[in-house]
Order: sequence, then structure tokens, then C-alpha cells
Amino acid sequence: MTSIHAALEIGTTRTVLAIGESEPGGRLKVTCHAEIPSSGIRKSQILDIPQATQSIRSVIREIERKQDAEGAKVTIGNAFLAVTGQHVKADPYFGSAQVEGARVGDDAMNEVLRAAHSMTLPKDRELLDVIEQDYALDNLAGIPDPKGMAGRVLRLNTLQIHAERNRIQNARTAADAAHLEIREPLFAVTCAADAVLEDYEKKNGVLVIDLGGGSTGHAAYTDGYLVSTGVIGVGGDHVTNDIAHAFQTTNAQAEGIKIREASAVLSIADNLQPRIKVELGENTLLDNRTISRRALDTVVNARMMELFTVIRETLEDQDLLHRLHAGIVLTGGGARLRGVEALAEQTLGMPARIGRPIHVDGLEDEEFPAAYATIAGVLLYASRNYEDHSILDGLFGRLFSR
Repeated sequence: MTSIHAALEIGTTRTVLAIGESEPGGRLKVTCHAEIPSSGIRKSQILDIPQATQSIRSVIREIERKQDAEGAKVTIGNAFLAVTGQHVKADPYFGSAQVEGARVGDDAMNEVLRAAHSMTLPKDRELLDVIEQDYALDNLAGIPDPKGMAGRVLRLNTLQIHAERNRIQNARTAADAAHLEIREPLFAVTCAADAVLEDYEKKNGVLVIDLGGGSTGHAAYTDGYLVSTGVIGVGGDHVTNDIAHAFQTTNAQAEGIKIREASAVLSIADNLQPRIKVELGENTLLDNRTISRRALDTVVNARMMELFTVIRETLEDQDLLHRLHAGIVLTGGGARLRGVEALAEQTLGMPARIGRPIHVDGLEDEEFPAAYATIAGVLLYASRNYEDHSILDGLFGRLFSR
């Protein structure tokens, strides 16, 4: 049976809603998606619930408008929610179990799994995901599958990803006011990674950097599983603000300059016009104002190098940088910035590429599919984990109707 799900991303710069439908062979098709500028959001957190609600209502109406134009009548009642921001944390945790009969059997495997999922969080935190890593048996570590092995004490290492409960509740409140139920909150960065990575990359070691508007998430994989993740409170909006402050423009003008002209590396400026015209709209008296391209790129380079340096130092402290043989994959709207791949390569010392969603159809016509990696990953998760619960079943209240 085909399963259909919806995904919601309430970002700093945009609110995105998408519908995905499972396809044969484990693929997913994004059948409809829409986005509108966000209101009431700063640094990936809701500061004004009524404004955030209005953003959600607007994007729902846009989805319905698109569906009506195609002759389909769809009402969205719930969605999976992508969560990001500095409040998201990841802590190591392990569960252990005694091995009976000298060899690891089903009982020990089940017991250690239950123990590894039993971490108690403070009341102000909400669990987003438990990442199962490797096993250890007595003094032998790094075991992918210990079943049948001899030993006395079995341990399963995990990474527990959790978020501030109130932040998620604010998103639920805003969505509820727009008559949209949040089914499950999911970590945006790992969703983006699942959408753009091949299994061999996770096994060989890879770093995903998800460049958002208000924050940047990173996730490192080795030996096939997630080993480190986090969110830094710096994103594309900070670059825009830097430009506006340095050249005394409005944020709208700075955003336009960033998208059209800016580069994260300085060398590109040598091949382009040395000065950039500032579009000032109705203020025709100042229409001839220009700024130095090299000065612009110096401002952008400083902020982006600072961001990549923080990530590099984090991975060095964890002794992970040298294990990422498959390089860097950049996702999110911020990955559209000219020269960002080159700067990531220079700063972190490994090859970088832009991550397009794989195993996903329906985004081919998008100018920059990497900006939809998170929403695609959320839909992939829903499709893979809720295959037997189509949104047409009516099992979860008012879901979709056609």
C-alpha cells in the first residue's frame, strides 16, 4: 500500500511544507511542495507564535492552491516536523547486559538494546533520536554484530539526540493554531544527511554540513553510523547581516548582493567586475552607488571561515577529522553561496561537494535541490518507518482527504 506523508520545516528564513509518496524500490516522490518567507523566527527558534502560525497557514494554503491547479483536492491534517537550533544536543550513552550461556544470544541482544534506550533525560528535554553505534564485548570494542560471540558482558554504544522541550512545544502550538498536528519531531541535520548520503560514504567516513539561515548543523559518520553531531548558531542570515553592517545597506539589499554577487573565497573576485552596483529600488538619487567586490568577499569569507573553523576544531577535539575519507557534503540554502565548496575544502582539508537528495523524485526542476535536503530526509524517514500507516487510513485523525 502506498503511504503518503507531509513534512514541515519552520526555518529562520523560510517555512517549507511538502507531501511525499512512497514508490517501489524504496524510492520517494515529492508530489507537491511549497515555501514562503518565515515570520516570527530568529536563529532557528520561534519568537512570535502568531506570526509563525501565519507562516504555516500561508504555506498550507500554497500547497492547496498548487493541488487545486492540478485537479487534486488535498487537505493536510498533520506533518512530521524538522527541528534544528543550538538547543539540540547529542550525548553518548551505553547500555549493558550480562551474557548467559557464555555466548551472545537473542536474550542478551534484546536486553542490551532496551538498556541502551533507557537514558533518562531532564524534564525540559525531549528525545529526538537514538543512534545505535557499535557493540563491545568484555574488552573487545568496535563489534558491528556480536551475536554468537563468546563473552560475559555485552555493551551497546549509542548517541542520544535531544532538544529543548519548550522549543518543540512552541512549534506544536503554532502548528495547532494552523490546524496542523505535529506527528513526530525529527532532527533536521540527520534527516538532511540521510537524504544525500550513500551507504558507502557513511562507512568510509563523511561530514555533512547543513547551512541554514539561522544556524548550521553538522553530522559526522564513520563505519556506517553517526559518531558526532551538533548545531552552531551561525547561518546565512549572519552573512547577510555582516554585509548590511559593513556597507550600510538594508537587509533586503544585503541578501540580494549575497545571492547575486558574493563569494566565500577571495580569488574568484579577480575574474569579475571589481565593483558591484547596489540596487536601491525607489531611491533613484543614489542609484549609482557601488561597493568593492573584494571588500564584499572579504566580509563573507571571514564569517564563513569562522564557521568552518569551529566545525574543524570540534572534529579535531574528537579525533575524527582524519577518519572522514569520503569528504564533505554541503546541504541547505546556504550551500548556494559561490565558492563555499572551495572554502570548505581549504578550511577542513578534504574534498567537498553539494548534496542533492538521492532516492527522491520530484525535485528535479528545482534550481538548487540541496536546499530541500532536510524536507526530503523527513519524508524518507516517514516513508520508511510508517509504511503500513498510509495517511489515507484515517488512523491518525484528520490526515489527508481527496
